[in-house]
Amino acid sequence: MPLDLNSKKEPIDHTDQQYQDVLEDLQGNILKPHGREESVHIFLTFPDPSKELQKTIALRQLIAQLATQDITSAKKQLDDAHGYRENNIDGGIFVHFSLSSSGYKKLGFPQEIQPKGVNLQNRQEATPQVLNIDYAQVFQLGMKRRQYALLDPPLSAWEAAYQSDIDALIIIAADNCTDVKNKESEITDKLRGIATVVTVERGKKIYREFNNQEKKAVVEHFGFTDGVGDPRFTKQDLEKKEKGDTAKRLFSAPLNLVLVPDPLGTRNVSFGSFLIFRKLEQNVQGFKKAELELSKKLGVSSELAGAMAVGRFEDGTPLVLQGNGGSKNLNDFDYSGDPVGLKCPFQAHLRKTNPRLESVREGGPFAQSEQQELGHRIARRGVTYGGQISDFSNLDRLPTGGVGLLFMCYQSDIWEQFEFIQRFWSNAPNFLEPGMSQSRNVQNNNYDRTGLDAVSGQSLSEQRDPVIQETPQAPENWLKERDQQTVKADVKFANFVKLKGGEYFFSPSISFLKSLPNQPQNFPTPSIEEPVPSKTYIVRQGDDLSKISERAYRDGSLFTLIYDANKNVIGSNPSSLLPGQILYIPILPANTSPIPGEEYTVLPGDFLFLIAERAYKDGNRFMEIYEANRNVILDPTVLLPGQRIRIPKQ
Repeated sequence: MPLDLNSKKEPIDHTDQQYQDVLEDLQGNILKPHGREESVHIFLTFPDPSKELQKTIALRQLIAQLATQDITSAKKQLDDAHGYRENNIDGGIFVHFSLSSSGYKKLGFPQEIQPKGVNLQNRQEATPQVLNIDYAQVFQLGMKRRQYALLDPPLSAWEAAYQSDIDALIIIAADNCTDVKNKESEITDKLRGIATVVTVERGKKIYREFNNQEKKAVVEHFGFTDGVGDPRFTKQDLEKKEKGDTAKRLFSAPLNLVLVPDPLGTRNVSFGSFLIFRKLEQNVQGFKKAELELSKKLGVSSELAGAMAVGRFEDGTPLVLQGNGGSKNLNDFDYSGDPVGLKCPFQAHLRKTNPRLESVREGGPFAQSEQQELGHRIARRGVTYGGQISDFSNLDRLPTGGVGLLFMCYQSDIWEQFEFIQRFWSNAPNFLEPGMSQSRNVQNNNYDRTGLDAVSGQSLSEQRDPVIQETPQAPENWLKERDQQTVKADVKFANFVKLKGGEYFFSPSISFLKSLPNQPQNFPTPSIEEPVPSKTYIVRQGDDLSKISERAYRDGSLFTLIYDANKNVIGSNPSSLLPGQILYIPILPANTSPIPGEEYTVLPGDFLFLIAERAYKDGNRFMEIYEANRNVILDPTVLLPGQRIRIPKQ
């Protein structure tokens, strides 16, 4: 039966007959985690159809075969989950298939007809003149081209397997490791000769026992209970998993949070979801040592110090509810009883990535409505890699790498959901403070700013988010006691999670995958890309920054503006560009008037006397500007367009 996503505002009854056609055509793991203990994630690259078209034809046929014989539908998964709960019947092997934008193109589906994010907020895309909030259809760009926005490590720091095209992801999962390996061998044998396995990531749930939980809890490598708070898309899951009115309100989710129409499937029946994959390496030793250092500086237990960073104690007890572990209430709460952050710090991972409606303020700097904030939620589906939980009794023996999280999440719009959370919540130094207090006409003397999310926040030296124009710093405001004034603790509690690689995917409808052999093919000749302000550009052979600047701005002298925005990609030598590097081309600065106390971007034709004249109405004060910027200006008679300098206060 046809489904109108916009008319379904509540979780669905998945046993209702009207949804069966949709659920049979929808892949599993989207509406509900597959739940298996063991999993393998196979990353593929496809042949170039312009050189090996017969392989592309064979690949289409093989994917259709997988869809017919192996891929698990949402209906089967939900039915299997019911059978497991009622009769302890193993649901068996789970298989899921996703394509990246490059995968679609190599199968003959150009960008124009690929799935699009729904843009529920009707945001405006960036233009070469105005950045706005820079909304974009980022699936078509891919994760590599979003480094500048997410503050990810540069591509050269990723694991080698992820630096080139990843065209598809196959997930295989089961409770038995042997079953996973057998199905993996079966599928990779069929792929041999028509697709290349780039890398394989193995995931396995890890557990800890806690007194407040009836059974062992799934945890991540820092030792904290994981996977507690996720949107619920079926009435059955909402009733079973969420206890209490607040939890039901916060985690009740409509289908349009994760589903978008599959443009290549059946109208109002075929749906899919955008899937983020990120391999996140955890520095367990660094985290636990920082936890201990913070506890000593504050005079609190290390358990409490860790809880302040995460927002929960290791057993899942929310810090906002009580100052020690042991609670059985893990999800039925919000932050309305802690408006100034004296129970749970604003930089706590849990608070930053799911503010539970506290960012909602009509006319405020963040969400304007409950619907807007809740529209940023994602359906997390991650699993740990790298072995069992560590023995935390000896900090020096804890791993600094090699373990972590295979982070995955589903959504209907990557920019509005995953990227928004990472950029404007987790990385943003002013979310939630001071903006939230100012919007309430309250001064919060405990927080000058929030700082980075203490767990998942990302920052790179000298690289700013182009929208917020700041380089995020580690949080500084911490609590010695509940409901008492915060103190500054000189502990760099941030950046213990590092991206090793990843990609943006779309999980299509099963009917589309089955129909692949009969779908039309279109392999257009790629157009030659030119640098455009507000967009990314891939360096070509023979490029240098001056040439790129000339083509982007019609002024080669603005090359320092491009270099300044891409130091972490280019390195210390602005002359050493490499073909294939991805550069962000910033828009020209709007601040043509230097203002004392603020930063100014040097324009073509500028020199210090004229800048001082415009800033102070006294050009003879140019040496004050030079003295304040000796680390940037090597010669007071030579300024480079694009340089950022500080104009001292009068």
